[in-house]
Order: sequence, then C-alpha cells, then structure tokens
Amino acid sequence: MMVEILQEVRDTQAVHYFCLGTTNSRYDLTVIYSSHFYNKSMVVSIQTGRMVLMSQEDIENEFLWREPLGIKKEDVEVVQQFFQQILSKVEFTTQY
Repeated sequence: MMVEILQEVRDTQAVHYFCLGTTNSRYDLTVIYSSHFYNKSMVVSIQTGRMVLMSQEDIENEFLWREPLGIKKEDVEVVQQFFQQILSKVEFTTQY
C-alpha cells in the first residue's frame, strides 16, 4: 500500500499550556496558535484528548467546543471569558 503526502507545511507555532480551575472543575488545555488553519487556534483538552479549531468568532457558539473539550455547562461563561482573552480574531478568506 502506498501513501501519498498531499501537503506538508512546516510552521513555527506558539504552544501554550493552561490549567484552569473553576468552582466546579479543573481543565487542562493546550492552545496551539498557527496561521495554517486561517488563523484559528487548535485547542486541545488533555482530559478528553479531543481538539477543536477556534477563533474569537467561535466563542459564543458553545456547542462547537463545550462537549469536545469536556467543559461542564455551569463553567461555560467562565471558559468563554478565558477564550476571549487568549484567542485571536480571524479575518475570513475564501478557501477555494
């Protein structure tokens, strides 16, 4: 079986590790800032092992990130405030 590499991009990425403590829970998140995904950041939950691509525009739609990142419903507002501080604003461009 042959594997074909369709794309390879080397990017110098800033990786930040955050441990958030709320009244209800603890969340360990890794945020990888990259220009490769139209300036969306890769947010990875160390607890769930799942990842979402996020920007400022995605913060209000909790259904995109709450379940994959394992955020409890009662912590959504606090985590939204955290994301507003750390995520960049995205300028949308046509992909194709």
